[in-house]
Amino acid sequence: MAIGSVAMVDARTALDLDPIGRRAAQVAAGLTIGSAAALAAFFTVGEPWGTLNDSLSICLAWATVPIAVDLVRRHPASRLLALGVVGALIGVATTTIYTSLLISRRMTFEDSLQPILTAQALIGTWLILVGASAWSDPASRRASMLGSAGGAGLIATAVGIATGGMESPVAAIGFVSALVGTTGFYALLGRRPARVR
Repeated sequence: MAIGSVAMVDARTALDLDPIGRRAAQVAAGLTIGSAAALAAFFTVGEPWGTLNDSLSICLAWATVPIAVDLVRRHPASRLLALGVVGALIGVATTTIYTSLLISRRMTFEDSLQPILTAQALIGTWLILVGASAWSDPASRRASMLGSAGGAGLIATAVGIATGGMESPVAAIGFVSALVGTTGFYALLGRRPARVR
């Protein structure tokens, strides 16, 4: 078994969640779609859609917390998940602080951008570590791939915007990867686990 991969001790898959974690994953999938729709509306018609997108981004970040905590609780020996949850929590806190400052007009978009991008990259790193930790479980492979793709997309979006601005092709590709990967990942985690016969 790879270092940090999850050891299966029951009939559930590596990424099965308890009811609170599943509900958080369902909420995260919905918030991902809602946030992307609000962002598209913002770029099309302007406010109030940008503020709505920012608010949904905070909610989405917080929806990842029960998922991350549930996975660490279920797999306490996984160093990858333990490392990932620390990064995710820092990312969630940073997203909340700087996006709240942006919404309340206490900080400009330009001043808040880099901390928010860094926070999103930390959440992306958590997604990649979750995917890597569950890769050895064939029943979790699809969710593992989607989570890793979503996490890589968040990181690529952050790097693309930081190095090439909002028009960066790397950011655009990263955004699509993040949207598809994270939506699929959260949707799969939100499903009820298969019943054991």
